[in-house]
Amino acid sequence: MKIVLKISGKLVSPEDPGYISRITSVIDSLLKEGHRVVIVTGGGDIARRYISACRALGGNEGICDLVGIEASRLNAMLLITSLGDRAYRRVVRNVDELLQAWGTGLVIAAGGFQPGQSTVAVSAIIAETISADLLIYATVVSGIYDKDPLKDPSAKLLKRVSVSELRKILSGQSVAAGRYELIDPLALSILERSRIRTIVLDGRDPETILRAVKTGDVGTLITYE
Repeated sequence: MKIVLKISGKLVSPEDPGYISRITSVIDSLLKEGHRVVIVTGGGDIARRYISACRALGGNEGICDLVGIEASRLNAMLLITSLGDRAYRRVVRNVDELLQAWGTGLVIAAGGFQPGQSTVAVSAIIAETISADLLIYATVVSGIYDKDPLKDPSAKLLKRVSVSELRKILSGQSVAAGRYELIDPLALSILERSRIRTIVLDGRDPETILRAVKTGDVGTLITYE
């Protein structure tokens, strides 16, 4: 199975190398089962701090995005370091580099690609490019809710959600540099046109990723009409 794993920058960071080691163990398990894996990392708090400084210094949204992209690539490099010889040794920066790296058979890691794209969208682009069997969004919530669970305690976790329903739920989210929310419109459009099997789950326990691959019965499954 070809798997693309998008890991939130809230999970992968230099402050918690132990988490990166746990993710590495999960990837090792997937490799032993014969799967191929591409990892996409977000920039997290470090990206937001740099973007905030860049904006304060007069940087426009495109420049701020470039700053955030570099932060996401640093997080990807941490995973490459942890994986050692199992990983392609450079962070891929665009689709051309992705295709070149794919031919090696190694685990590939990426951060952002270009301004205007979230790393969520990048993971969808990668999944489409390699015809992935499964795309996993590992974040810090249990999946997709019918409302914002941080604002409304009555929010309910959805086991399945269609793209059209998801657009309604996520309408009005921010697209400013460093403030992309769960799934942005570009990512949704790519998922919809390629009908990529996609699961959104809580990645704070990396073992949940293995459960998603083996059973699919975890988090929220995005469906297509």
